[in-house]
Amino acid sequence: SKMSRNMKKYVIVTEMNLNDPNRGTAALGYGAMSFLKERNLLSSDHILLHIPTPIFPWKYEDKLEVVNIQGAKYKIQTCYIFKPIFDLYIKCGILLPFTKLKKIIKQIDLVAAINGGDGFSDIYNSSTFHWRLRETLMANRANIPVVILPQTIGPFYCIKNYNIAKSILKSAKFVFVRDAKFVDELDKMEVRYELTKDLSAYMMPEKWDIDIRQNSIGLNVSGLCYSNSFRSLSGQFECYPLLINAIIQRFQDKGLNVYLIPHSYNYQQPEESNDDIVACRAAFDKLSSKKGVYLIDMDLLSPQIKYVISKMSFFCGTRMHANFAAIYTGVPLFGLAYSYKFEGAFDANGLNGKEQTTTINNICFNDIPSIVDKIEQVYIKLTNNSEDL
Repeated sequence: SKMSRNMKKYVIVTEMNLNDPNRGTAALGYGAMSFLKERNLLSSDHILLHIPTPIFPWKYEDKLEVVNIQGAKYKIQTCYIFKPIFDLYIKCGILLPFTKLKKIIKQIDLVAAINGGDGFSDIYNSSTFHWRLRETLMANRANIPVVILPQTIGPFYCIKNYNIAKSILKSAKFVFVRDAKFVDELDKMEVRYELTKDLSAYMMPEKWDIDIRQNSIGLNVSGLCYSNSFRSLSGQFECYPLLINAIIQRFQDKGLNVYLIPHSYNYQQPEESNDDIVACRAAFDKLSSKKGVYLIDMDLLSPQIKYVISKMSFFCGTRMHANFAAIYTGVPLFGLAYSYKFEGAFDANGLNGKEQTTTINNICFNDIPSIVDKIEQVYIKLTNNSEDL
């Protein structure tokens, strides 16, 4: 739909980074654009605006780039804003005259908030919650419409954060949620919302030159769990490498091919405590037999990894968004869960969260055989069913 003449030129999708090492976070950016287009909130005339707020903005140069995403061209404009000027406005409502910020604000049509997919919450900590609200608070100050893109909302442990969230949700033009976790609270707040799929569902897989063998099992190995040294979760996954090894061997014994698939990784500079490519390589190197095991050791874009996952006959993932890639391409799967989000997300998408996930925090060596059995039972049930249909 052609927008009206008085349409403002910018739309902000908060935290959109198509090159984020976490391919799940990148998928949210790709999905956001398709989602907003589908809802007629983003037109081909709009420019996607990115406003980083460094302390020394003069060290950077504003730039306009054109990216081609799934057959559509998008313009992305990056404008650096001096942090104190931005902070003065969102904290005190003072917008200094003759500044770049003042000029830009007049031209913003919409702010669409991703909040990292599950960051509209103080579950990580208060400062992460607040940091992710910067453009949303700016929009509220300037009476720019805000859309809360599909995500998990809550929980909130601090009443102050709950009240901030409530005022943002009540003033938003649209609130979309990807699961039912917080809907009782939304009803209490009298916030209108729509339940929809995760944003990554709206990102199409991108075909590329790879020949996947028949009857292949995809296994996403998480660097967060494999290193067992990631922030507040460290020390909870001592047996994870042994579990991964046991899963691979079980499928090898069945004569199946196994693809080790990284989903959150920086190919050039891996972050040792949280990098899937490091974990996938380590898991591959540890195998006593590498027969039928293939390592996806390439720097792939989010839609390209989704394509690999879509070609599997069964998938077992530790990263939530690697599992989403399987869910939204109809691949039977099992989730190795390290947070309560997994079961809820599986249920929200019509799967059986209890049956198709298992919690891997603090498992011990003796738990491994029964977990591998559970995965194999789900594999037999789901893949036989799909052949019988």
